[in-house]
Amino acid sequence: MNDAGWQARVRAAAAGDAAAQTALVDEFYDPVQRLVHQRLQLDFRRRHPWILPLFSTRDVVHDVLVDAIRRLDCTDFPEPGAFAAYLATVVRHHLLDLVRFHEAERRDARRNRTEDPGQTSAGERTPGAEPSPELSAALRERAALLRAAMAELGQRQATLLELRMVEEQSFPEIARALGYASEDTARQAFLDAQARLLLKLRTRGLRPEP
Repeated sequence: MNDAGWQARVRAAAAGDAAAQTALVDEFYDPVQRLVHQRLQLDFRRRHPWILPLFSTRDVVHDVLVDAIRRLDCTDFPEPGAFAAYLATVVRHHLLDLVRFHEAERRDARRNRTEDPGQTSAGERTPGAEPSPELSAALRERAALLRAAMAELGQRQATLLELRMVEEQSFPEIARALGYASEDTARQAFLDAQARLLLKLRTRGLRPEP
């Protein structure tokens, strides 16, 4: 299919065409699943080997892929390979979020069990080992505001910010992961997303450093 036909299909899916969305899911499931599994092997090979089988099933990747295509907020993918890389990155980040949520719950459960002084070792009660309740509450509030601001960004922009600011990936890596045409395009997209995020945080009363 020529470039014009490819772009038309992506635009139709982004506009909500259910048939176009279904066709893209069917076409891209296999390559996306392979890419996601390869990247998860790198992410979890050492610390979370038990997670890989859970995310190797068709249902998990398929459901996230369907949601990613339904929420398409960009169409400037130069060719199908770039689109597959973008989808794989979005799916991988969603699965990583599930892992982080699961591990946070496990930490909270362990913390609750050790709050009883009779069950807590001296080492676990070291002063200053954890932030005070007031600081913890303030940090949670700021994190909630950040999540809300990120949710208002498009899916691609939010993932771009995470890759650059959290995972500290280079712009060439980001361009490949999110299907940007070039390193410069990825850099400019990051600057735009960063400016939008800062504005949204300021409207919420936060004043992060530039």
